[in-house]
Amino acid sequence: MSWFSVAAALAAVLAVVVVLRFLLSNTGFLYLLKNWWRLIEDKFHVYQFYKVPEHNEGFQENQLYRKVSTYVSSLPSIEDSDYANLFSEKTFKEVEISVKLDRNQIVHDVFLGAKVSWKRNDQESLNSSKALVLKIKKKDKRRILQQYLQHVHRVADEIESRKKEIKLHTIITDSSSSSLKKWKSVEFNHPATFETIAMDSDLKTRVKSDLESFLKSKQYYNKLGRVWKRSYLLFGPSGTGKSSFVAAMAKFLSYDVYDLDLSKVSSDSDLRNVLLKPLQDQ
Repeated sequence: MSWFSVAAALAAVLAVVVVLRFLLSNTGFLYLLKNWWRLIEDKFHVYQFYKVPEHNEGFQENQLYRKVSTYVSSLPSIEDSDYANLFSEKTFKEVEISVKLDRNQIVHDVFLGAKVSWKRNDQESLNSSKALVLKIKKKDKRRILQQYLQHVHRVADEIESRKKEIKLHTIITDSSSSSLKKWKSVEFNHPATFETIAMDSDLKTRVKSDLESFLKSKQYYNKLGRVWKRSYLLFGPSGTGKSSFVAAMAKFLSYDVYDLDLSKVSSDSDLRNVLLKPLQDQ
Protein backbone atom coordinates (compact mmCIF):
# COMPACT_ATOMS: atom_id res chain seq x y z
CA MET A 1 0.00 0.00 0.00
CA SER A 2 1.40 3.35 -1.07
CA TRP A 3 1.99 6.25 1.27
CA PHE A 4 -0.69 8.23 -0.57
CA SER A 5 -3.29 5.50 0.06
CA VAL A 6 -2.43 5.36 3.77
CA ALA A 7 -2.69 9.13 4.08
CA ALA A 8 -6.03 9.16 2.27
CA ALA A 9 -7.38 6.41 4.52
CA LEU A 10 -6.24 8.24 7.66
CA ALA A 11 -7.79 11.48 6.40
CA ALA A 12 -11.09 9.69 5.72
CA VAL A 13 -11.09 8.13 9.20
CA LEU A 14 -10.26 11.48 10.78
CA ALA A 15 -13.09 13.16 8.85
CA VAL A 16 -15.56 10.49 9.98
CA VAL A 17 -14.45 10.89 13.61
CA VAL A 18 -14.84 14.67 13.42
CA VAL A 19 -18.31 14.37 11.90
CA LEU A 20 -19.40 11.78 14.47
CA ARG A 21 -18.10 13.88 17.35
CA PHE A 22 -19.96 16.88 15.99
CA LEU A 23 -23.21 14.96 15.62
CA LEU A 24 -23.05 12.92 18.82
CA SER A 25 -21.25 15.04 21.39
CA ASN A 26 -21.93 18.56 20.14
CA THR A 27 -25.36 20.14 20.28
CA GLY A 28 -24.58 22.53 17.46
CA PHE A 29 -26.07 20.34 14.74
CA LEU A 30 -29.27 19.70 16.68
CA TYR A 31 -29.51 23.40 17.51
CA LEU A 32 -29.24 24.34 13.83
CA LEU A 33 -31.74 21.63 12.91
CA LYS A 34 -34.27 22.99 15.41
CA ASN A 35 -33.84 26.52 14.10
CA TRP A 36 -34.32 25.38 10.50
CA TRP A 37 -37.45 23.50 11.47
CA ARG A 38 -38.89 26.55 13.25
CA LEU A 39 -38.19 28.69 10.18
CA ILE A 40 -40.02 26.18 8.02
CA GLU A 41 -42.95 26.07 10.48
CA ASP A 42 -43.18 29.87 10.48
CA LYS A 43 -43.78 29.83 6.72
CA PHE A 44 -46.97 27.79 7.15
CA HIS A 45 -48.58 29.56 10.13
CA VAL A 46 -50.08 32.98 10.82
CA TYR A 47 -49.06 34.45 14.18
CA GLN A 48 -50.47 36.98 16.60
CA PHE A 49 -48.12 39.14 18.68
CA TYR A 50 -48.83 40.65 22.12
CA LYS A 51 -46.48 43.22 23.60
CA VAL A 52 -46.03 43.51 27.37
CA PRO A 53 -44.15 46.78 28.07
CA GLU A 54 -42.21 47.40 31.27
CA HIS A 55 -44.11 50.65 31.89
CA ASN A 56 -47.57 51.87 30.99
CA GLU A 57 -48.38 55.13 29.20
CA GLY A 58 -48.01 57.05 32.46
CA PHE A 59 -44.49 55.60 32.95
CA GLN A 60 -45.71 53.55 35.90
CA GLU A 61 -44.53 49.99 36.39
CA ASN A 62 -46.53 47.40 34.48
CA GLN A 63 -47.13 44.61 37.01
CA LEU A 64 -47.77 42.09 34.23
CA TYR A 65 -44.27 42.71 32.84
CA ARG A 66 -42.76 41.74 36.19
CA LYS A 67 -44.88 38.57 36.31
CA VAL A 68 -43.99 37.59 32.74
CA SER A 69 -40.29 38.32 33.33
CA THR A 70 -40.30 36.09 36.42
CA TYR A 71 -42.11 33.33 34.52
CA VAL A 72 -39.86 33.47 31.44
CA SER A 73 -36.75 33.31 33.63
CA SER A 74 -38.07 30.06 35.15
CA LEU A 75 -38.46 28.27 31.81
CA PRO A 76 -35.88 25.49 31.23
CA SER A 77 -35.71 26.48 27.56
CA ILE A 78 -34.09 29.80 28.47
CA GLU A 79 -30.83 27.88 28.59
CA ASP A 80 -31.20 27.27 24.84
CA SER A 81 -31.08 31.00 24.15
CA ASP A 82 -27.93 32.28 22.43
CA TYR A 83 -27.43 34.90 25.15
CA ALA A 84 -28.75 35.15 28.68
CA ASN A 85 -27.82 37.31 31.67
CA LEU A 86 -26.84 35.81 35.03
CA PHE A 87 -27.65 37.69 38.23
CA SER A 88 -26.93 36.98 41.88
CA GLU A 89 -30.12 37.45 43.87
CA LYS A 90 -30.30 37.29 47.66
CA THR A 91 -33.49 35.93 49.20
CA PHE A 92 -34.33 35.41 52.86
CA LYS A 93 -33.29 31.76 52.44
CA GLU A 94 -30.07 31.93 50.42
CA VAL A 95 -28.26 33.55 47.52
CA GLU A 96 -29.72 32.39 44.21
CA ILE A 97 -28.46 32.70 40.64
CA SER A 98 -31.19 33.91 38.31
CA VAL A 99 -31.19 33.79 34.51
CA LYS A 100 -32.66 36.71 32.53
CA LEU A 101 -33.32 36.84 28.81
CA ASP A 102 -30.99 39.16 26.91
CA ARG A 103 -32.17 41.76 24.40
CA ASN A 104 -33.72 40.38 21.18
CA GLN A 105 -33.39 36.81 22.43
CA ILE A 106 -36.23 34.28 22.22
CA VAL A 107 -37.39 31.57 24.61
CA HIS A 108 -39.98 28.91 23.73
CA ASP A 109 -42.79 27.43 25.79
CA VAL A 110 -45.54 24.83 25.39
CA PHE A 111 -49.01 25.12 26.94
CA LEU A 112 -51.94 22.73 26.35
CA GLY A 113 -50.14 21.35 23.32
CA ALA A 114 -49.66 24.79 21.73
CA LYS A 115 -46.19 26.22 21.08
CA VAL A 116 -45.61 29.86 22.02
CA SER A 117 -42.53 32.02 22.37
CA TRP A 118 -41.40 35.11 24.26
CA LYS A 119 -38.93 37.66 22.90
CA ARG A 120 -37.29 40.49 24.81
CA ASN A 121 -37.76 43.49 22.52
CA ASP A 122 -35.89 46.55 23.80
CA GLN A 123 -36.02 49.71 21.73
CA GLU A 124 -33.11 52.08 21.17
CA SER A 125 -35.28 55.17 21.74
CA LEU A 126 -34.80 57.01 25.03
CA ASN A 127 -38.58 57.19 25.49
CA SER A 128 -39.04 53.44 25.04
CA SER A 129 -38.75 50.90 27.82
CA LYS A 130 -38.13 47.20 27.86
CA ALA A 131 -40.83 44.91 26.56
CA LEU A 132 -41.58 41.20 26.26
CA VAL A 133 -43.46 40.06 23.17
CA LEU A 134 -45.63 36.95 23.12
CA LYS A 135 -45.83 35.11 19.79
CA ILE A 136 -48.74 32.71 19.41
CA LYS A 137 -50.40 31.02 16.45
CA LYS A 138 -53.70 32.66 15.56
CA LYS A 139 -55.40 29.28 15.45
CA ASP A 140 -54.38 28.72 19.09
CA LYS A 141 -55.01 32.13 20.64
CA ARG A 142 -58.75 31.73 21.28
CA ARG A 143 -58.20 28.32 22.80
CA ILE A 144 -55.31 29.03 25.17
CA LEU A 145 -54.52 32.76 25.46
CA GLN A 146 -56.54 33.59 28.60
CA GLN A 147 -55.66 30.32 30.31
CA TYR A 148 -51.99 30.73 29.42
CA LEU A 149 -51.78 34.25 30.86
CA GLN A 150 -53.49 33.02 34.04
CA HIS A 151 -50.94 30.19 34.15
CA VAL A 152 -48.08 32.69 33.77
CA HIS A 153 -49.51 34.84 36.56
CA ARG A 154 -50.00 31.87 38.90
CA VAL A 155 -46.52 30.43 38.37
CA ALA A 156 -44.93 33.87 38.87
CA ASP A 157 -46.86 34.33 42.12
CA GLU A 158 -45.63 30.93 43.35
CA ILE A 159 -42.02 31.78 42.50
CA GLU A 160 -42.21 35.18 44.20
CA SER A 161 -43.86 33.73 47.29
CA ARG A 162 -41.06 31.19 47.70
CA LYS A 163 -38.52 34.01 47.72
CA LYS A 164 -40.21 36.23 50.28
CA GLU A 165 -39.35 36.27 53.96
CA ILE A 166 -41.86 34.39 56.11
CA LYS A 167 -43.12 36.39 59.06
CA LEU A 168 -44.92 35.65 62.32
CA HIS A 169 -47.71 38.09 63.14
CA THR A 170 -49.04 38.49 66.67
CA ILE A 171 -51.74 40.80 67.99
CA ILE A 172 -50.92 43.55 70.47
CA THR A 173 -53.33 44.18 73.34
CA ASP A 174 -54.09 47.71 74.46
CA SER A 175 -53.20 47.63 78.18
CA SER A 176 -55.46 50.59 79.00
CA SER A 177 -58.64 49.03 77.60
CA SER A 178 -57.69 45.33 77.33
CA SER A 179 -58.83 45.44 73.72
CA LEU A 180 -56.99 44.00 70.76
CA LYS A 181 -55.15 46.83 69.06
CA LYS A 182 -52.96 45.92 66.07
CA TRP A 183 -50.69 43.33 64.55
CA LYS A 184 -46.94 43.15 65.13
CA SER A 185 -44.58 41.27 62.81
CA VAL A 186 -41.29 39.47 63.41
CA GLU A 187 -39.21 37.08 61.34
CA PHE A 188 -40.54 33.51 61.48
CA ASN A 189 -37.50 31.34 62.26
CA HIS A 190 -39.05 28.07 63.44
CA PRO A 191 -36.68 25.24 62.36
CA ALA A 192 -39.36 22.65 61.49
CA THR A 193 -39.93 21.50 57.88
CA PHE A 194 -41.73 18.54 56.36
CA GLU A 195 -38.33 16.88 56.01
CA THR A 196 -37.59 17.15 59.74
CA ILE A 197 -40.94 16.58 61.49
CA ALA A 198 -41.78 13.12 62.81
CA MET A 199 -44.81 12.03 60.81
CA ASP A 200 -46.09 8.93 59.00
CA SER A 201 -44.52 9.07 55.52
CA ASP A 202 -47.76 8.22 53.68
CA LEU A 203 -49.72 10.84 55.63
CA LYS A 204 -46.97 13.40 55.01
CA THR A 205 -47.15 12.70 51.27
CA ARG A 206 -50.94 13.08 51.27
CA VAL A 207 -50.74 16.39 53.14
CA LYS A 208 -48.12 17.81 50.77
CA SER A 209 -50.15 16.66 47.77
CA ASP A 210 -53.26 18.31 49.24
CA LEU A 211 -51.39 21.59 49.82
CA GLU A 212 -50.04 21.57 46.26
CA SER A 213 -53.57 21.02 44.92
CA PHE A 214 -54.78 23.89 47.11
CA LEU A 215 -52.14 26.23 45.67
CA LYS A 216 -53.18 25.40 42.10
CA SER A 217 -56.92 25.80 42.71
CA LYS A 218 -57.14 29.56 43.28
CA GLN A 219 -58.40 30.38 39.79
CA TYR A 220 -60.91 27.53 39.99
CA TYR A 221 -62.35 28.82 43.30
CA ASN A 222 -62.53 32.36 41.90
CA LYS A 223 -64.36 31.06 38.86
CA LEU A 224 -66.93 29.37 41.12
CA GLY A 225 -67.26 32.50 43.27
CA ARG A 226 -66.13 30.70 46.41
CA VAL A 227 -63.63 31.63 49.10
CA TRP A 228 -60.22 30.11 48.41
CA LYS A 229 -59.28 28.55 51.75
CA ARG A 230 -58.13 25.29 53.31
CA SER A 231 -58.66 24.33 56.96
CA TYR A 232 -56.81 21.83 59.17
CA LEU A 233 -57.87 20.95 62.72
CA LEU A 234 -54.95 20.01 64.98
CA PHE A 235 -55.55 18.74 68.50
CA GLY A 236 -53.50 17.05 71.19
CA PRO A 237 -51.51 17.80 74.35
CA SER A 238 -48.47 20.06 74.39
CA GLY A 239 -45.37 18.63 72.77
CA THR A 240 -47.13 16.46 70.18
CA GLY A 241 -45.96 18.57 67.21
CA LYS A 242 -48.88 20.90 66.42
CA SER A 243 -46.70 24.01 66.17
CA SER A 244 -44.05 22.14 64.21
CA PHE A 245 -46.69 20.96 61.73
CA VAL A 246 -47.92 24.54 61.26
CA ALA A 247 -44.33 25.72 60.75
CA ALA A 248 -43.71 22.98 58.18
CA MET A 249 -46.86 23.98 56.26
CA ALA A 250 -45.93 27.66 56.37
CA LYS A 251 -42.48 26.97 54.91
CA PHE A 252 -43.87 24.56 52.32
CA LEU A 253 -46.38 27.17 51.15
CA SER A 254 -44.15 30.20 51.86
CA TYR A 255 -47.07 31.70 53.80
CA ASP A 256 -46.92 33.96 56.84
CA VAL A 257 -48.17 32.72 60.22
CA TYR A 258 -50.73 34.62 62.33
CA ASP A 259 -50.82 33.78 66.04
CA LEU A 260 -54.07 34.79 67.77
CA ASP A 261 -54.99 33.88 71.36
CA LEU A 262 -58.75 33.28 71.20
CA SER A 263 -59.06 33.68 74.97
CA LYS A 264 -58.53 37.42 74.37
CA VAL A 265 -61.41 37.58 71.86
CA SER A 266 -64.65 38.49 73.59
CA SER A 267 -67.14 38.04 70.73
CA ASP A 268 -67.62 37.12 67.08
CA SER A 269 -67.58 40.80 66.12
CA ASP A 270 -64.33 41.29 68.03
CA LEU A 271 -62.76 38.38 66.12
CA ARG A 272 -64.05 39.75 62.83
CA ASN A 273 -62.58 43.17 63.57
CA VAL A 274 -59.21 41.62 64.42
CA LEU A 275 -59.10 39.59 61.20
CA LEU A 276 -60.08 42.57 59.10
CA LYS A 277 -57.55 44.94 60.68
CA PRO A 278 -54.90 46.07 58.18
CA LEU A 279 -51.50 44.66 58.98
CA GLN A 280 -49.18 47.22 60.57
CA ASP A 281 -45.57 46.11 60.69
CA GLN A 282 -43.38 47.53 63.39
